[in-house]
Amino acid sequence: MRIGYLECFSGISGDMLLGALVDAGVPFAHLEQTAAALDVGARLEMRKVMRGGISATKVDVITPDHPAPEADH
Repeated sequence: MRIGYLECFSGISGDMLLGALVDAGVPFAHLEQTAAALDVGARLEMRKVMRGGISATKVDVITPDHPAPEADH
């Protein structure tokens, strides 16, 4: 069994947490299936980003009211 510990002394955003889970080995398909099972009309999109010279995975939650954000260039 694997255990993950989150030290969120100053908070954590949902996209950061989902991206960290994917980077830690959780298959993105599992997260997609979980979002679909909630039946709230939300879906997930995943992309790689560079922030401050560090590569990471960003997972956006897309709802009908909030379309996907523009890619950073």
